[in-house]
Amino acid sequence: MTMTHNCCQQLSDRQLLDLIKEDNKKAFEEIYNRYWNFLMQMALKHLQSKQKAEDIVQEIFISFYNRRHEFELTVSLRAYFAQALKFKVMNEFRSQVVRDTYTKHIRYVYACSGHTTYPICETKELAYHINRSINLLPEKCRQAFLLSRSEDLSYKDISGQLNISVSTVEKHISKALKFLKTNLCLQ
Repeated sequence: MTMTHNCCQQLSDRQLLDLIKEDNKKAFEEIYNRYWNFLMQMALKHLQSKQKAEDIVQEIFISFYNRRHEFELTVSLRAYFAQALKFKVMNEFRSQVVRDTYTKHIRYVYACSGHTTYPICETKELAYHINRSINLLPEKCRQAFLLSRSEDLSYKDISGQLNISVSTVEKHISKALKFLKTNLCLQ
């Protein structure tokens, strides 16, 4: 079914979803246009970073599109997108806390390393345990984690490099963080 852009503007979200399930690109484009600004404003409000906000909103739309065939709407589409954004922002905050904690620890160790040999030994031991734990991760999981933490790439960029979906990247990073937290706490 071919439709013009103007025709799609007249349809409800539910009607557009039905068309999206039939792979109608104009219907998806209309949903995208309806909700992009709404999601960007919400994301910017929470993240204070245009780049992070754009990445997260893009990830939401990619996930929505990839799941279009099995997608069942139980709430309004606006509520669905708001909830998806809430989860993405929470994940971003959790990841940022891990990055900040790691950075503070490393800065502390480097600051102390000039004064005594104890922190140097501690740093080497910590680095050994971190690297050993990272190497125990499954290949794709390890690659995604290292691209995220070492290269500071967004999930979207990682998905492009590894040729996997953004949601798979999220699962790999989450799995890696849980594993490292558990494994390093046991050391």
